[in-house]
Amino acid sequence: ADALRDMALFTGTKHGYELERTPTRAEAAVMLVRLLGQENTAKSKTYKTPFRDVPKWAEPYVGWLYENQLTVGMSETKFGTTQLCNAQQYATFLLRTLGYADGDGYTYKTALDYAKTLGVIDAVNYDSKKFLRDHMVAMSYTALSREVKSGEGMLLDILIAQGSVDANKASRTKVLFDNNNTYTQLRAQEQGKTRSYTLSATVSVPNGAELVYTGKAVTEGKNLSAELRHNETLMVGIYQKDGVRHQFTNGKTSKLEPVSPKTIPVSAILELSDKKGAYAFSLAPSVLNRTMQGSSLKQVDYSVKVEGNVIGRQTARIQINMLVGGKKDTYKIEMQVEPSGASDSIFIPDGMEI
Repeated sequence: ADALRDMALFTGTKHGYELERTPTRAEAAVMLVRLLGQENTAKSKTYKTPFRDVPKWAEPYVGWLYENQLTVGMSETKFGTTQLCNAQQYATFLLRTLGYADGDGYTYKTALDYAKTLGVIDAVNYDSKKFLRDHMVAMSYTALSREVKSGEGMLLDILIAQGSVDANKASRTKVLFDNNNTYTQLRAQEQGKTRSYTLSATVSVPNGAELVYTGKAVTEGKNLSAELRHNETLMVGIYQKDGVRHQFTNGKTSKLEPVSPKTIPVSAILELSDKKGAYAFSLAPSVLNRTMQGSSLKQVDYSVKVEGNVIGRQTARIQINMLVGGKKDTYKIEMQVEPSGASDSIFIPDGMEI
């Protein structure tokens, strides 16, 4: 929200950002016009629309969208100004922003799925059941990092080039997007290849002791298996195959949403530097916590070394609140992932119906 505000793409209301409530269709219209870089154009003209439910403050935005055939409203005479916007509607708006017209690879019913394939929607930036202004902001921010259909480049770059966004005010966000897109392309090159890694982790527990865990991980496209053991006892296991993901923690197995190993949600990245093939991420715990079950992150720092366009050593420093033995405490985890050079295969334990 702060980044969009700095680029004059989001202003909030007189009550602040109001991220915890559902946006109206009028608010979504304003966001769409800004992301298209047309706010000044919209405000400079008077438009005629058939809608009778649009207040004066929203008329320029709804009028511009109607004239440019980007909205038809809820009926012949109603735009649905005060009706609540849902994730599907907003995904459709963002697809249009990126140059994908209705019927151009998707329909309204498939807009969410199509937005996922383009990277506009990810594991943390939307909620199809309870869509909030928070999600509208996160999806809009993510869309800025995506390439438009015409192939002209990233949406943010286009807004900067046409003068809709000030280059200086967007510089920090642009560097983050550029670094993340480069890293994502590097991860994409790993798709389809089998990689094996050795894992080691040191966990500092509240009583001052340190526990050492070791294990291995194997990735193969979107499939993966990873296990950490302490004194031969399995403590954590993550297994994903054929679009199904299971996780073993605290002696229990749970089924989770599958995660692509090649991407980190851009709305979860606070800082991202690229120094001579060494990527360093600082991630937003509150954003990542949307995918957590029974635990909450407090700090996540992640670094990756790249050698010859191949992912090398990876390290992570994490602080997390976890329930262990019926008691919730904060644990500090330092983890290393080293390429092993082995040619292991994905391992799925018995009893997991994958």
